[in-house]
Amino acid sequence: MDVSDVGVEAIQEEVVVAADNLDDGSIVVLPGLRVALSPNIIELSDSLSGESGDDIFVTDSDEGDIVQDSDSESNDVDVENSAPPSPRQPTAMDPPLPQLQPSPQQPTASEPALPQLPLQTSPTPGTAREEGTHDPPTGGGEVTVADPPLPPPDVPTTPVVPASSARTQSLLNASLAEFRSPKRRKRSSPEKSAPTNVESDDDSDCCPICFEPWTTSGSHRLASLRCGHLFGQSCIDKWLKGQGGKCPQCNAKAKRQDIRVLYTKSIKAVDTTERDRALADLEKEKEHRRKAELEAAHSRLQYQLCIEECNRFRQELNTARTQLQQLKSQLSSGQRLSQTLTPDGATQTTVNTSGKRFVMDKTVKIWEAGQCRVLAYSSSLGALIVSQPSSSTLFPGFGIKKLSAMDFKTSQYMTIHSKAIRDICFHPTFDNGILLSCGLDKTAKMTSIVSNTVVQTYHTPVPVWSCMWNIDDPNYFYTGLMNGSVLEFDIRNTQTHVQQLNTGGSKSPVVAMQYVPRDHTALFRPGGLVVGQLDRTSFFENKGAEQPRLNFLPLEGSLTSLSFDNHTRHLLASFRPTAKHSMVRHQLCEMSCSNLSTDPGVTDNLCSCDLVHCFQGGRTQSVLSKSALIPNPSDPNKLLVCAGDETSNAIHVWDCSSGQQFQRIAAGAFVVDLTTFAVNSQHFLVALTEKMLKVHKWC
Repeated sequence: MDVSDVGVEAIQEEVVVAADNLDDGSIVVLPGLRVALSPNIIELSDSLSGESGDDIFVTDSDEGDIVQDSDSESNDVDVENSAPPSPRQPTAMDPPLPQLQPSPQQPTASEPALPQLPLQTSPTPGTAREEGTHDPPTGGGEVTVADPPLPPPDVPTTPVVPASSARTQSLLNASLAEFRSPKRRKRSSPEKSAPTNVESDDDSDCCPICFEPWTTSGSHRLASLRCGHLFGQSCIDKWLKGQGGKCPQCNAKAKRQDIRVLYTKSIKAVDTTERDRALADLEKEKEHRRKAELEAAHSRLQYQLCIEECNRFRQELNTARTQLQQLKSQLSSGQRLSQTLTPDGATQTTVNTSGKRFVMDKTVKIWEAGQCRVLAYSSSLGALIVSQPSSSTLFPGFGIKKLSAMDFKTSQYMTIHSKAIRDICFHPTFDNGILLSCGLDKTAKMTSIVSNTVVQTYHTPVPVWSCMWNIDDPNYFYTGLMNGSVLEFDIRNTQTHVQQLNTGGSKSPVVAMQYVPRDHTALFRPGGLVVGQLDRTSFFENKGAEQPRLNFLPLEGSLTSLSFDNHTRHLLASFRPTAKHSMVRHQLCEMSCSNLSTDPGVTDNLCSCDLVHCFQGGRTQSVLSKSALIPNPSDPNKLLVCAGDETSNAIHVWDCSSGQQFQRIAAGAFVVDLTTFAVNSQHFLVALTEKMLKVHKWC
């Protein structure tokens, strides 16, 4: 097909060429010929019509002439980008193309007038070519559509429609709308798949100075500064040379000597922001819970104090009413008041039925330079243990000296701690010769007195001021630290402590501890640990597998020592003089508890103590000395309170049954520690000063 444009401005919608006298009876319909821009000369060779009787559509577009076969399946080809097809050369085997006679056709009212396109038949080979026609290609006849002649400028053009048969007209009317705009189909091509290897924009793989990826070797290998930021080694080296010695990211001071090469193949930072935030929230919740528990303990204590105060006021009111009744009766009988009153001293006189007391037996020199601090007695070994500094300059430190309880002769000295020893003790019920000691060198040690060797050492974060065995379970012991906390250790676990107590609240040192064993037959049944600090005293009730419950005891003052008697469940607390209390006080209290729960099956104990007696000593006390609560050797059901007095350099002994001073023993120096023991039915009271050991016999 050959299409050529001429510069004629004409508008023609469609041209139909039809013939009824083809060899096979087919019809050639040429709808869709659009000459909106200019008329075209369209030449159809007989090879395009074929012998199949298919309809041939010819359209004109901006991209070129397109020939479409209605029944062909090649319409899927992208015709927009394809080149116009070249006309096929006719061969000798092709049949001749019959002539198509033009037939005039009148336009209808609904159709626009179409200009007439003259149709003529190309001559067969051997005939003369008429003037105004194109030379057909060799091989058979051909139908040629020629351009209409140009009309004069002033004469309007009258469109002439070629005539056609009724069949052609009906086909034209039926397919006019269908073939007005031929569809163009494109060959479907597979969509391009998105690239899978997308280069990551993560800044963690590149140097923040040059924005180039760092390497695992070479000059641009991964390196860091002291602040922790990562760079390429060559980049950070150049930066520190000319930027005043600061980190490019945080402006922290840095030097070239701070550059550290990191030997790693890749770096992947795990985002733990949510986890860290959750842990911080957990710690806050724990702190709030501890504060809530402290507030609840304070509230329970205030509640108990209010109840006790109300009971005391009620007793005073009843006493006042009784006295008032007695006064009224005396006034009515005419007696004088002075004759009915009895002096208080008469009711408080102490009756010593046995007539025995402590008598000085002997004095043993421990160390001439002083600094002796604590003592303990081992019932299984029959030996007294006294702490003292080392007597040798080659082996400095602090240790213990052993004395026989039979003749009070010293046997040997053993260095244990590098700094001063604060407390020592044997297990009260399971005495196997293992001495527990603690000192200011941040250690607690278990020492075998039999083999004179340190069995185990336990380290603490701060210096240790006191220690105590668990009487209910000999595998556990407690250490009171200088920061106010208490660590519980298991002798089977040599790495670290198993529990930490008294973590909230006061940070004053734990100067004394006493363990209260369980006793289901006593009025005070719970067991736990009494912790004495300089500013307060608390009781941690042992709840088994649960966390120990904190209870504050109503004891006020600057505490110096604690002592507990398991048989009577009494607690002795000694206090130094303060601005509120000008005298040394030794308060004897009885432990008590009450169930706050209304449900009988639920145990919610509020542990406290009730004051029994308050014994007063001197007006000065500069050393944290220890007092002792011991049974009366003549009557084990009665208790004696023994305490050193710094003002008089003596030992004061009070009888707890009467509340009066039982005995005053001269010591010649200030007593820092006291203990009592019995050997061969003979009871002894031993007092330790800084240099000497005073032994007193009960007789």
